[in-house]
Amino acid sequence: MKKFDVIRGVTDEQKFSELIFELIAFHNSPDDFTKFLSEEFIEDESQTKESAAYSDYPVSGAL
Repeated sequence: MKKFDVIRGVTDEQKFSELIFELIAFHNSPDDFTKFLSEEFIEDESQTKESAAYSDYPVSGAL
């Protein structure tokens, strides 16, 4: 599963918006962000994503 697929799974509009806004701050160009989205999602990151999706805290750091 790619990071893009995981991000698409966030269904709350506010949390999705916050996640995308936070993630693009870590990338220098659209190509860099595209490369990030195409990377495989590893299990440790799954816990981070799940915590972010179900908390009211902003995401810190890129997936």
